[in-house]
Amino acid sequence: MIAGTSEVAMRYLNLMLCSLALLASAGPARAEDPSLDEMVCALDPQCAMPFTDRRVRGISATTSPSVRPPGSFDITLNFPFNSAELTADSRTKLDRVAKALTEPSTNKLDIIISGHTDARGAADYNLMLSERRAQAVRQFLITERGIDPNRLVAKGYGKTQLLFPSDPYNDLNRRVQFQNANYATASAPPAASPPVATPPAAPSAQTAKPSAPAAKPSAPAARPASPGASSTGEGDGL
Repeated sequence: MIAGTSEVAMRYLNLMLCSLALLASAGPARAEDPSLDEMVCALDPQCAMPFTDRRVRGISATTSPSVRPPGSFDITLNFPFNSAELTADSRTKLDRVAKALTEPSTNKLDIIISGHTDARGAADYNLMLSERRAQAVRQFLITERGIDPNRLVAKGYGKTQLLFPSDPYNDLNRRVQFQNANYATASAPPAASPPVATPPAAPSAQTAKPSAPAAKPSAPAARPASPGASSTGEGDGL
């Protein structure tokens, strides 16, 4: 009886050790990129649905992300070490991005593609590497998915714009951002037009003309001649 109990206890112990080993060997949780609809809505200034970055869910309050630029979304693309070559997984993600850029509400938008790194490595090296990777993403969208090259601009920022400034080595700092270049202008309300002055109304044709000035009073009648007045017209010398 005792031997049987010990055997069961050992089995449970071995099972617990195996479970702990699996947990220890498991990597960090995979960042969840935005869905197709969320990408489209993030770029479209007319979309009223608020954008929530799935990639930062579950992050502690002490590691709050920086403010995301309006009209943008981030995705995590994996590159080989010291390389700008796109992996098969990155190409699959960019297929979804290409779809988001060719929807009816987004197919005319100009897009800025920004490459970002974490704080590992020298600043100049990270800046150059992020530029190369952003250019690789741009070329893929142009040559492989037919996006108009005039719509796409690629920039590298290295580690100058960390997603988590308080956690500079967080893997989520390594990302590629897609931003509507004209989002701020397109979403701003139209400026109010200045009031137009109303011209004064023309005088009506039926308006009465001012009356003519009254006639001057006639001169007083001549007094009758006095009896005995001279015919020469000379007076009597009053």
